[in-house]
Amino acid sequence: MADIYQAITDRILESLEQGHLPGIGKPWDPSSRMPFIPCNAVSGRQYSGINVPLLWDMADKCGFSQDRWLTFRQAKEAGGTVRKGEKSTLACFYKPMKREIVDNAGEPVLDDEGNPKEKHFAILRGFNLFNVDQCDGLPDEITNPPPASVEGFDSVDALDDFIDGCGIKVTHSLDREHAAYYPRQDRVLLPAKERFHDADSYYSVALHELTHATGHESRLARIGITDPEPFGSDRYALEELVAQLGSAFLCGHFGIRNEAFDAAYIASWISVMKADKKAIFRATGAARLAADFLKQSHQENRAPASTDQAPKESAKATPTRRPQVNDQDIELFGHLWPLGNSVKLDSTVDRGTLRAQITRLKQMGYVLDAATQTWNLSAAAAA
Repeated sequence: MADIYQAITDRILESLEQGHLPGIGKPWDPSSRMPFIPCNAVSGRQYSGINVPLLWDMADKCGFSQDRWLTFRQAKEAGGTVRKGEKSTLACFYKPMKREIVDNAGEPVLDDEGNPKEKHFAILRGFNLFNVDQCDGLPDEITNPPPASVEGFDSVDALDDFIDGCGIKVTHSLDREHAAYYPRQDRVLLPAKERFHDADSYYSVALHELTHATGHESRLARIGITDPEPFGSDRYALEELVAQLGSAFLCGHFGIRNEAFDAAYIASWISVMKADKKAIFRATGAARLAADFLKQSHQENRAPASTDQAPKESAKATPTRRPQVNDQDIELFGHLWPLGNSVKLDSTVDRGTLRAQITRLKQMGYVLDAATQTWNLSAAAAA
C-alpha cells in the first residue's frame, strides 16, 4: 500500500463524516456489543494506539460479536480457517527511528550547543487481521475465552476508587451544568453523580476530564493544556480528540460504555485530519500515554488490600511480573529500545516524553538509582 497514513486517516474520516468516532459517540443500545480493548485472539495481547479505533470501527460496521482478532496464518495454525470471501482489516506497526545527520565528509553536523543533529523518521507497515467471527473451526479457547476482568474492579462503582486515586483533584457540584478541567487550578469540576442518567455516562465523562488533566505541566506537559488555544483552533480540537480517545481507551479497559461524546468537535477533527494525515496517529499516541499515566498513578496511590497483613506474610507474596511490552513502547523509547536491565534516559527529550518514559519504566518494574540517575530492573520484576 502506497500510503498507510492516508489509508488509515481516510478510514477514521469516513466514520467522522457519518457523525461518530469508531467505537464512540453512537446512541448505544443496551443490548449491543460492549467495546473492549481489541486483542489478539491467540496471544491475548491487547492492540494499542491507532489500532484500537481501527478495529473498533470494523467491528461496529460488520457487527462482530467480539473484539478478538488474528492473522490468516494464526487462524490456520490454530486449526481453523478464514471463510472464503471474508475481507481483512488493516492494522499497522509503527517504529520510530532516528539517525545522526552527517556532512559530505561523513562527519556529524552539530547544533548550536555542540550536540550532533539527528533526523527523526518512522517505519510504518501495515498488516491484515481477521475477526474470530470471520473464521470457522477455531478451538474454544480462542472463540470462547474466559470473561476478561480488571484486577481490583469487580463493579462499576469501584471506578470511584480509580478516580479518587489518580492524584488529581475532582470536585462535584449539584448545581453545576458542565464538566470541565481547569489547568490553572489543576482541578476537574463535575456535576454531582446523581445528575447523570446512568453510571456509564458519569464515569466516561469523568475519565474524559481526567485525560485532559494528564496534560498539566506537572504530568505529561501536553501542549494542548500547557499552551492552550481558543475553541475552533487546531490545537484545541486535537486536545479534545486526545481526551475523547483517552476516555474511550479507559472505558474499554474497564468494560463500560463510553458516552462522553460532543458532536460539536466533529467538524474541527475532520478539518485537522484532512490537513494532516498524521494527526490521528499523534492523538491516539497521546491518548494511550494519558490512559497509562492514570492507571499507573492509581496503582501507586492505591492502599494495600489488607492493612493488617503481617509483614512477613506480605514479603512472601508473589512478585508482580514485568508487563509485556508493545509497539507503543518502541515508539516511546525510540533509540533506547530494546531496553536492557539498566536504562539511562536522555534528559534532552521534551518534558512530556521524559515523564511518559519514567511512568512506563515504573510500570515495567524499573527502579531509579538516584546517585547514577540510572533506571535498573528490579529482581522482583525480572522474576
